[in-house]
Amino acid sequence: MDTLIKRLGHYVDVASEAFQDIERLPHRTETRQAGQEIIVEGETVDDVFVVEVGWAIRFRMLDDGRRQILNFMLPGDCFDLMSVSGAKSDHNVSAATDVVMRRVNAKVFLKAMGQKPELATSFWWAAIQEEAILREQIIRNGRRTAIERVAHMILELNRRVAAVTGELDDHLDFPIPQSMLADALGISNVHVSRTITRLREENYIRATNRGFEIVNREAMAEMCDFDSRYLHLDKLRLNPNGKTGPD
Repeated sequence: MDTLIKRLGHYVDVASEAFQDIERLPHRTETRQAGQEIIVEGETVDDVFVVEVGWAIRFRMLDDGRRQILNFMLPGDCFDLMSVSGAKSDHNVSAATDVVMRRVNAKVFLKAMGQKPELATSFWWAAIQEEAILREQIIRNGRRTAIERVAHMILELNRRVAAVTGELDDHLDFPIPQSMLADALGISNVHVSRTITRLREENYIRATNRGFEIVNREAMAEMCDFDSRYLHLDKLRLNPNGKTGPD
């Protein structure tokens, strides 16, 4: 739960004993291999999930087999909070890499939130961030060019990782297939490959064995109009162009 606690700590100051109450909730720890289902569209979800290790994807499938990835779930992310209402899932979730996750019964989770208002507030802020990410996804895919989409996604994922580690590192581990980036950005795998090559040639990024290194963060943020304020990570003390320091 350390990753979740670090993430929630960016929204509100929560006493350590309140987090201990969350850690003590009855739960199951489960693993999924890359590609395995976690949530299937149409099923009733009774649990809240917390990603502890690995990446997962939230997505929709079209009848002809095309996939639109809506969001990446990283360590520290909590989903599906819609389970507290007993609603059926309107999307799918599967493991993008090997995933370790914690499952907490939705009713037990909701009772804990009712007893600790400060915890409820922190999860509310987490839900606000997720909604903001989805809004940005609409703008990214609807109005940005291919190179802007790829650059913007790299900067977003880099910043979200920093929310858990507490450090803004120019390297982004990218443990998923490039095809998933294509499905998230609504462009072909070939187009993603060409776009990454262009980002390298224009000295925005450098490819590494495990992902990408951001070479010129400020110029890259300006090129793709990346403003991190939609992530609501004020306590990271990061300014909108991606450099450490006061907002």
